[in-house]
Amino acid sequence: MKQALQSATSDFEKQVLKKAIKTGKISDSDYREANEKYQQCMIAKGDPITFSTDQSTGLMQESMNVDDQNYDSDKVNSDSIACAEGTNLLIRDLYERMATNPSNSDEIELIVSCLKRKKLVPESFTKQDYLTESAKPDGSSKLDTSSELFSQCLANPNK
Repeated sequence: MKQALQSATSDFEKQVLKKAIKTGKISDSDYREANEKYQQCMIAKGDPITFSTDQSTGLMQESMNVDDQNYDSDKVNSDSIACAEGTNLLIRDLYERMATNPSNSDEIELIVSCLKRKKLVPESFTKQDYLTESAKPDGSSKLDTSSELFSQCLANPNK
């Protein structure tokens, strides 16, 4: 978080990150506010994004209706980069990493533990088994990568 504080570009980011350094975490309300500031900026630029909370992870997911004939992905990407700086760029990433991996553990080990908890793999399944199965071409892996439970383990292995 101290490294992120050095990269902060707005008073809002600096305030949130200083508080997070003191408390050891980014608060839910600061995470929401960062995303709201980003959303307001995007809307002001003509990009009607929305956020919803993913029930499987508890994290906010950004979406945008792109059915519009005038949708310009280059403009939206440029706007997104400009709006994220100073609002949710640093805060969102840190919050989500802390929520999904608070102990900063090995991600693959966390995923394997989740798969075991959800009974998607046997208790004897190891990190190496996961890496081997994940490297196989589509359809040949023993992992049911299309299942909702599998997706949940990838998105937030602590849930």
